[in-house]
Amino acid sequence: MKPYIFSVPLRQFDLELLPPEARSIGSDKFKDAVVIYFANQYAAKGESAIVTVDDTEIRVISFQKSVDPMGFAQELLKDGKIKEALPFLEALSEAKPNDALVLYNLGIVYSELGRFEDAVVRLKKSVQLDPDYVHAWVGIGVAYARLERKDDAKAALNKAVSIDPGNGYAHRNLGALLAMDGEYQKALPHFREAFHQLPDDPQAIYGLANCLAELGELAEADQLFIDLIDRFPAAPTAEMARQGRTRIAHKNLRGAAPGGIRPDVMMYILGALKTFKEAGAKKRQEITFEIAIKGQSGLDINDPTQKYSLSTLPGKFSGLHLLAIMHTGFKQIDPSMNSGADFDVEYEAAKKLFGEEK
Repeated sequence: MKPYIFSVPLRQFDLELLPPEARSIGSDKFKDAVVIYFANQYAAKGESAIVTVDDTEIRVISFQKSVDPMGFAQELLKDGKIKEALPFLEALSEAKPNDALVLYNLGIVYSELGRFEDAVVRLKKSVQLDPDYVHAWVGIGVAYARLERKDDAKAALNKAVSIDPGNGYAHRNLGALLAMDGEYQKALPHFREAFHQLPDDPQAIYGLANCLAELGELAEADQLFIDLIDRFPAAPTAEMARQGRTRIAHKNLRGAAPGGIRPDVMMYILGALKTFKEAGAKKRQEITFEIAIKGQSGLDINDPTQKYSLSTLPGKFSGLHLLAIMHTGFKQIDPSMNSGADFDVEYEAAKKLFGEEK
């Protein structure tokens, strides 16, 4: 049987249930008498109770003596039932204000619910009680990061790493903070250690892959992105990995272009300029947006095979060809729109050639 929790406003509690000398609401004698009253009530039924009294209400957690209320709260957290665990943890923290485990779990719940200041207070109390509580230090770092207090976040995560150099979560979060500041070289060893410790964690895989890509280690980064997409296709980071692969493909294309320009891309854009001029603005928009929608599932711009088709335009196209058409459409519809392709040099060259042909 799961624990049961309820609260009673102080003004609704029957003072006649207490000894006369303990009926002054808010006094220490009153609080002690309330705790004893409920404890006795549940003891008579073979149950235990945790009772807390504050300035406004009495809160009671009742449970079978065989049930561990902290264990029950942790099971709720494992099942993702954060809001359901909150009242149990709050009551437990009031009853056991010096329990580092209770404070840690309550702090994590507050952090996940967006109550970051409350999270920091509980987590800091947890490490005051247990200075080597590495998970609490990681929690402090995450909460500070969410508060955009990066220096405090880094200090907490560095503390976690110093306590446990093999803690993957500490390394992963510290690497992410360093990467946010553009310190990819400093972030790399943290991401590598995070990946070593957490090889099945999508965030650890993405963090390392993205860091490597930023440092120009494109082959290793691309392989990690592929691994992430294959193993965790539904993870939020999978879409980020697809975008990462696209960025790598663009860098490879640009790097392989002699003289800094891709003749094939320029000719694709030139063809798109001619098509759009003949088709008109409405048709241009339909073609461009159809490619944009198709591109959300990923366009393989490294494969020259003409394997894509459109309902708005006849023929078969390679991924690179479609991307060039889309880039051209975006440039004509609204130059501020981002196609995700680094084809501005080819676009300008194609426009010049188009003007000369006319």
